[in-house]
Amino acid sequence: MYKKVKYEEMFPFEFKEALENKPIAYLPIGSLEWHGHHNALGLDSLKAWKILELVAQKNGGIVFPPLFLGFDTYPDLDIEKYPNKAYDCYHLEEDLLKKLLESYIKRMIHIGFKTIFVLAGHYPNSKIASSIIEKLENQDVKIIVGKEPDFVEDQNGDHAGKWETSLLMSTFPHLVDLKLMEGKKDRLLAVNGEDPKDATKEYGEKMLNKIIDGIIKILPQNF
Repeated sequence: MYKKVKYEEMFPFEFKEALENKPIAYLPIGSLEWHGHHNALGLDSLKAWKILELVAQKNGGIVFPPLFLGFDTYPDLDIEKYPNKAYDCYHLEEDLLKKLLESYIKRMIHIGFKTIFVLAGHYPNSKIASSIIEKLENQDVKIIVGKEPDFVEDQNGDHAGKWETSLLMSTFPHLVDLKLMEGKKDRLLAVNGEDPKDATKEYGEKMLNKIIDGIIKILPQNF
């Protein structure tokens, strides 16, 4: 188990030691958006951040703070017709997000990281992050982009359903409250996937372990 893995908590000497030991940077990218009545608005970013922290604790490397900004596939929906959109505060245009990620990753490469692993907790971000790989990757630097369900067989993930709700239960249990859905006519507003009423911390932990193992399996171990 590695001691400190989060960039913002490290002293300079700790960062230097961690970088020399395992030059892997982990970047969680998410959003701020409605995830049903029962989940915290920062679910996407928090989920990815905690997953990468757990990966780094087992595998080494440095976890960067999450980006709570992302790309909205449906940015112009009428919030009166789609009330959940009234809570969304993460919208960036595609080109702007691409420039932001490109600039961020260039700095990581500049200071010596040999692998950059980007985990898109907000799934639409993965396509944009993947689009810059060819431009930045070279023989000395490997860039990997993924979504957490990519690392579990026969799993596509969901939006605020059993999958995401269970993962949040297992990582930030105080940020899930299924009782907040009870008695509401729009109980499943913005939920896409299996009913979150079936979410459990145990299921979340089982999936979390599979995700962590799946990520570590594809990361380079020799530098």
